[in-house]
Amino acid sequence: MTPKVICHIMSSVDGRLLPGRWTAPFDGTNPSELFKEYAAIGKSLDTDAWMFGKATTREAFPYKFMPKGELVGESGKVFVGNRTSSRLFITIDPDADIFFTSDRLRGDNILTILGKNATTDYLAALEEKGVSYLVVDDVHNLRKVFTLVKHYFNVNTISLQGGGIIDGAMLAQGLINELSLVIYPGIDGLTTAPSIFEYLGHSEERPAEGQALELLSVEQMPHGIVWLRYKFHNISE
Repeated sequence: MTPKVICHIMSSVDGRLLPGRWTAPFDGTNPSELFKEYAAIGKSLDTDAWMFGKATTREAFPYKFMPKGELVGESGKVFVGNRTSSRLFITIDPDADIFFTSDRLRGDNILTILGKNATTDYLAALEEKGVSYLVVDDVHNLRKVFTLVKHYFNVNTISLQGGGIIDGAMLAQGLINELSLVIYPGIDGLTTAPSIFEYLGHSEERPAEGQALELLSVEQMPHGIVWLRYKFHNISE
């Protein structure tokens, strides 16, 4: 069994994800106040953990670890680091090279998912910092990854907060149970700006095929924000 996953995202009205490009709110409110509303909604979802993909995690930890040790070469190694926060922050690092300067992000202890290409010195650095890790056969097999996360770290619900690539990968593997979409009252408009779901596949692939959305609720929030909630259904069975 995998944890319940709620994809919790704030986007512009055209589904774009780069806040620095969005037009300003009509009422003149500082955009930072709107992001506080988004964060408050996220906390109200009451999940055990929340997560970013690697690119978004890099915004908080931009430095790269330069490995010198040997490759681990096998999966199954688990380290439970510091667990004093009420929630867990999870990221997936296929390259095993994020240089964590803390065991926390936004106050929450960190769990990083690594492949067999992780090095012994990198794992030692994580252990010294108190960062939890899980070494798996294939970081792209997300169903197996999250089955292990639930088993070893007792995570039953996850708030998936992007970016678009990890959202797209989770969508394609049928792992999203709900969509919590917070619409910011502004526009990007650029064709090439990243969007909510960015599946890296061939043009003939349909990552959302067999899935349908049931509208659960619509709520108008302060400053022109709209909060939509959908439930995912597998209609291919």
